[in-house]
Amino acid sequence: MKKLKNFLLFTISSIFILSCTNEDQLQSNSNSLVGETQTLQKITGRKTTPVYSQNKLIIQYYPGTPEATKIFLRTFYGAIDFKSCQQCNDDSIELWTFGPGINIEPKKTAIEQGSGGGVESIMDVDYEFSFAMDATYSALGSYTDSNYISYIKPANDGVTIAVFDTGISPTINNNNLSAFTTPFLYNASNDGNSLTQSGWDFVNSDANCNDDDLGQHGTVVSGIIHRILNNSQPAVPHQILPIKVCDANGKASYFNLLCGTNFALSRASIIQMSLGWYNDGFGDFGQTILSNLITAHPEAIFITSAGNLGNNNDVLQHYPSGYPQSNVIAVAACNTNSQNIASFSNYGLTSVDFFARGQNLPFLGYPMDGTSFAAPIVAAVVARKKYNTPESTPIDLLNHLILTGTPCPSSFDQTKKVQYDKVIQP
Repeated sequence: MKKLKNFLLFTISSIFILSCTNEDQLQSNSNSLVGETQTLQKITGRKTTPVYSQNKLIIQYYPGTPEATKIFLRTFYGAIDFKSCQQCNDDSIELWTFGPGINIEPKKTAIEQGSGGGVESIMDVDYEFSFAMDATYSALGSYTDSNYISYIKPANDGVTIAVFDTGISPTINNNNLSAFTTPFLYNASNDGNSLTQSGWDFVNSDANCNDDDLGQHGTVVSGIIHRILNNSQPAVPHQILPIKVCDANGKASYFNLLCGTNFALSRASIIQMSLGWYNDGFGDFGQTILSNLITAHPEAIFITSAGNLGNNNDVLQHYPSGYPQSNVIAVAACNTNSQNIASFSNYGLTSVDFFARGQNLPFLGYPMDGTSFAAPIVAAVVARKKYNTPESTPIDLLNHLILTGTPCPSSFDQTKKVQYDKVIQP
């Protein structure tokens, strides 16, 4: 019955959504990037509703489950292969693959009900699915970064911000403008894993997190955080931990997102996620392994973008921004002069928390539009507060945003509200 209600809600809401703007926009101008003039192009094929695997499920064991029990459960439920998270200390999450002809929904139900005696060992079961960022317009184009390692800091200091995105291109420049001029990437030399240098590329399973997205999405997000912290008075010591979970088309898998979250939580106190998916009426997204990880780590704060479909997220849920935990901050976008919500921005009186400027944000001479670029403003403000008061909890950081945010002026559309009715300024 729950899934039927969700499906009906999704169908009704989709009629509204399909008429709305649905992109982070990176608008072109006459400038050139890395020596080449780029033309405006639409990055298509980005599906923000889940696309489910027909033969895979994600299993979360209770902590301390013996390997012998895991082997028994895989065999009992008919998994023909399994995969653990790359480079993660936590071995409680696995991706199970089943043989041809499997009906994945009753298989998930059987595991959840513990028909193999595994109910005391398996904590949760999720569908595996892929999703992608909202479609973008890009003038930046692709960029191959040949000098990634040189931007890793000699030693970490200050605050660490994990950026879940398409990766990062530290040497990117345009007309002698550079987004990054000194080492700023997380140094993983003391992590006890010889394979990691800084972050990790969960798409290609290697240590090089080069941003191959045609819009350089992750590079822009990291650049916004880096610029705000460097321009603070005084500057805030920090390092960016790149977690590449999205490919060149902005596509991510849920399993990689979970693994990236496990990887980041042992290294960073601030998690920046400018990505997400919408409830399609099928998956029970309110009770998931990702939600379990967020709950299990109340010391970490998750800064998330609200999405760009002009959607009321109270009606059609968007995740991870829609998770209700107090350590999840959802950010909508306001326009250039912070006098109204941006036309493309999602909103929600209970599911979205704050506004930040997400229109015409400058990056190497190009104006950027999207909640993807509003969220890192909030991440930077949180990082600055965390550095100045390291003992701050996520609740303290939330209260700081509430106290220091600028009240939305009366010019804001009163039908598109967010919970705290504040604009966060850098």
